[in-house]
Order: sequence, then structure tokens, then C-alpha cells
Amino acid sequence: MSADNPPDEHRETTASSTTEDHPSSSGRSRSSLIAPVVVLLVVGALALAAMGGGTSGDDPQEAAVSTAEDEVVDELPEELTTDGGEALEDQVAEQQLAEDEAREALDAIATREPDDPRALGDADAPVAMVEWADFLCPFCGVFARDTEPELIERYVETGLLRIEWRDLPFQGEQAMLAAIGGQAAAEQDAFWAYHEAMFAEDLRSGEGRVDRDFLLSIAAGIDLDVDRFAADLDDPALAERVEGEAVIGQSLGISGTPAFIIGGYPLVGAQPMESFVQVIEAAAQDAGAELP
Repeated sequence: MSADNPPDEHRETTASSTTEDHPSSSGRSRSSLIAPVVVLLVVGALALAAMGGGTSGDDPQEAAVSTAEDEVVDELPEELTTDGGEALEDQVAEQQLAEDEAREALDAIATREPDDPRALGDADAPVAMVEWADFLCPFCGVFARDTEPELIERYVETGLLRIEWRDLPFQGEQAMLAAIGGQAAAEQDAFWAYHEAMFAEDLRSGEGRVDRDFLLSIAAGIDLDVDRFAADLDDPALAERVEGEAVIGQSLGISGTPAFIIGGYPLVGAQPMESFVQVIEAAAQDAGAELP
């Protein structure tokens, strides 16, 4: 991820505690990691496309193509840049093809399952946004409280955008338990009620606060079957789901939350609304969709 990410992004410099606390999952899941070439392409050209021009209004795709062309020119021998225009065009075309293929691979991460209880919006919406987040991450809370409701009103409810949640619990055992709680709430089709209750405030404010009893109180507050919820907290299959999603996120190079893949474009951190608008609408134009 780019070093130019804004300071409000929550970042970790070491591997996630999810894999540290559950070492058995890390070796089991390594075989399913995303191909390294996709990660390299994302970190290279696509990060520029997704993050560039938040205040300038530049089109992300144009910025990526321009940057790619500059890099190709720098790398070509002088005789090719002066007399070999066709060679330069071929290089730029190959770069653009690589970017397009990487973006398509990232876009395919969205499962678009019609009955996914942790998704909002139409399964066939033109743009899918996959979010990796942690219930104990304060900046995930900023996004959930300040930005996501506007995205839902502006894009989800108009049929342009679908949002899919993925777990990436960086904040230790409490975060892991909270993520399993989200999976348990989803078993009762109540993930988004749980999401709202958990992000109502910064859960880091009370050390040791997010324990089993706290989650049971959340479940009772949103009218879940508390006995079923409690049993699901102990279900190893739900813990494995959380671990699997975390491994995929880390394999993509995600080292902080929240992190997003929007129509194949990466966006990292609790960005301002304008950044989401720019990337969502660029992805919509890629899909040939009309903007609301």
C-alpha cells in the first residue's frame, strides 16, 4: 500500500494477531493465497488509480495510464523513445492490459452471493465494494458512522453499489471474538444490526471490555436468540471463516483497516467521502453504468 496514505488510517507493522493467536490456520491457508503478481500490480499501478486526485478531481484511470506511460518512457532506451514510437505504444498497451487484468482479478474477490447476510445491495449491482475491517478499529468506526450511511443512501439504495464485509481483526483476542460475534449474528440474519451496535462507540475506550458477556449483551439488545448466539461463539467453523478472510486480506498486502476493493480499485483508510465518490464513480464508468 502506498506510503502516501492519510494519517487517519489504522495500521499495524507486524502480522495480524489473528494468525498469531491461531497458528494452525496460517499454514493451512497458505495454499489459497492470491497470486503474487496480482499483489505487485495492485501496489504498483492500481494504487495510483484508486488514491490519486482526491482533491484535484483527476480521473483515476487517466492518472494511472499517464503514470504508466511515464514509467515506460523512463525505462526504454533512448533510440526507442525517439525513433520507436510504435514500441512505446506497445509498452503502454501492455501496461494498460496488465492493470486491467489485475483490476478484474481484484473485482472478482466480491462473491456477489444473493443471500449473503453480511452484504448490502443488489448482487448484480454494477460496482461491488469489499471492506476488510475490525470491530475494535477506531477508524473503521469513523467510516461506519460518518461515511457508510451516505454511501448507502447515495449508491446502495439506488442500485449502483453493493457492499460486502470481510473480517480482519488486527486488535488481538477481543477483536477476534468480536469478529466471531459478527459471524454469529449473521447466522441469524442480523449482521448489520450487530455492526451498528458494535460501532456505536469506540470499543477501545474500555480495556478488556469486549468479552463474552459484552457480546451477549449486544445480542440481547438487538433481539437475537441469545442461547443460539452463545453456542455459535464456540463454533470452530465460524472462527475458521474469520481466519480465512484475514489470510486473504493479508495476502493482498493489507496491513491496516479499514481497507476496500471497489470495482477492482484499492482504497485504504478512513478516507473522506470525496475519495469514495471518485473511486465508485470511476468503477461505475468502467462498468458502463449510469450515475445516480
